[in-house]
Amino acid sequence: MHAGTAHGPGDVRRAYEAMANVWSAYGYQDAPIEVLRMLVNATEIGYMAALNDIRGGDLDGDILQWRPDLAEQ
Repeated sequence: MHAGTAHGPGDVRRAYEAMANVWSAYGYQDAPIEVLRMLVNATEIGYMAALNDIRGGDLDGDILQWRPDLAEQ
């Protein structure tokens, strides 16, 4: 699923870096490595799926609702 969600190495890198920032501050560092790997992989897949939604324009209608200041540009 991880490879099927990524559009290329750039997506994988972005997801890895974003999730490294999130998980480095998370307090569940003592978990078994298999559990941590599963959690990181799941969150990376979610991050890459969000990138795909943004690329596909799936959120275009919602963005101005969340960020009305963008309409002024």
